[in-house]
Amino acid sequence: MPGKTVSRLACRVAGVYAAFAITAWSHADTLSDIRDRGEFRLGHRESSAPFSYIDGKGEALGYSVDICRYLFDRVKLELKRNDLKLRFVPLKPADRIAAVKDGRVDVECGSTTNTVERQKDVSFSYTTFMAGARFLGKKGAGFREVTDLKGKTVVVTEKTTTEKVVRQLNAERNLNLTILTAKDHAEAFGRLAKGEVAAVANDDALLVGLVSAAPDPSVYEFVGKYVSVEPYGIMYRRDDVAFTKVIDSAVAALFSSGQIRTIYGKWFESGAFKLPMNQYMKENVKLPNKYGVQ
Repeated sequence: MPGKTVSRLACRVAGVYAAFAITAWSHADTLSDIRDRGEFRLGHRESSAPFSYIDGKGEALGYSVDICRYLFDRVKLELKRNDLKLRFVPLKPADRIAAVKDGRVDVECGSTTNTVERQKDVSFSYTTFMAGARFLGKKGAGFREVTDLKGKTVVVTEKTTTEKVVRQLNAERNLNLTILTAKDHAEAFGRLAKGEVAAVANDDALLVGLVSAAPDPSVYEFVGKYVSVEPYGIMYRRDDVAFTKVIDSAVAALFSSGQIRTIYGKWFESGAFKLPMNQYMKENVKLPNKYGVQ
């Protein structure tokens, strides 16, 4: 009997040790990974202007990309590696979270909303932008309020918070919308441009970027008011204390130094369609937060 007791105890101890080992192994160590491979992997979007997109020359540009370039410089300082390389990795909305989780990218620099649900899989930096989802239609169509879209066909980008919001709105207000999905923001906007849908739903800043690049921006207008508030953040792997410290200190420094206003002005206050910094964003710059919406 004593032998069996010792054996059982040994098994329990081994089990606890194994569980601890698995947990410890599962914790991310992004800085060590970056040091070992000699490169920083910046995940970006292909058509999420003005946050993250690829221009005609194939270069990754945008508000979020500029922020992540700043993060890259801070990582180089942290690792004391001036020779660290920067690698750009294009991502689709559907695989951005998986790319962060499995380490294909060190950060995701796009237009991703910080949600409580997503926090189960990834971590977010301090909020880098405060957006709001809205509908966009064409002038002269007679859509002044969201209720004017009742019974119409609209389009959203798949696997985004906007898709979830629009589906909830449709059910709650009995709008009887036909909701189509597109693989990315450019495709969704393109359907509106071609007259295939009555409206496209997306975050206001993304819609401003799409309209600004259109042949005739004057033919578009927003429909109704905001239907959600969207706090954007830079995504990175969960359970990584050291990397979180670097990211948090970098974003905080970007805000406190005022450099974020220069980056904001470059992307949102210099084009044909200007988007002044709203009160939510101004408050966030003064007091950075990681607020995640449902």
